[in-house]
Amino acid sequence: MAEKSALAAANLPIIWILGGPGCGKGTQCEQIVSKYNYSHLSTGELLRSEVMSGSSRGIQLFSLMEKGQHVPDEEVVGLLAEAMMTRLNKTKGFLIDGFPAGLEQAKMFEDRIGSPTKILVFEANEEVLKCRLKERGNFDDKEESILKRIQLFTEKTKPVIDAYSKSLTKINSERSVGDIFADVCKNLES
Repeated sequence: MAEKSALAAANLPIIWILGGPGCGKGTQCEQIVSKYNYSHLSTGELLRSEVMSGSSRGIQLFSLMEKGQHVPDEEVVGLLAEAMMTRLNKTKGFLIDGFPAGLEQAKMFEDRIGSPTKILVFEANEEVLKCRLKERGNFDDKEESILKRIQLFTEKTKPVIDAYSKSLTKINSERSVGDIFADVCKNLES
């Protein structure tokens, strides 16, 4: 596991950013990047970027994502490891946005890359999430796939939140961006 040893040697913070689709993870990550000079790695953006590249891997991923289906853990962890390695000497830490989606992914990440330094969970009501996603309008933000993604979050990601409950911080994301970010900074600086 060359990735794990290289990343461990770099001794950079790795922060998992969790929360339902549309909870504001991306917005908060932008703020963190601006203030702390971390690399923001959004699994959703890495997957969408691979799809847009037109590669054979991207074409396979598109058919899954378009249906709101779960992308295989090996693909997601592989894309993350590649992205982290390319940024290793250009960052003060990593924000892994929308990850891990399930317990298997969490274990695979820890085995292949390492353990997270911190875990932040942004909490918002399901109705708030649906409204935000409809307003955002990405290609994978159609009514049916929104419902499927929220269901996947509930079934797959909530068990991760439960499993890591002793080492994570929950943040109410139904407030202003500034109030949420103040809580994020307190946590990162503690």
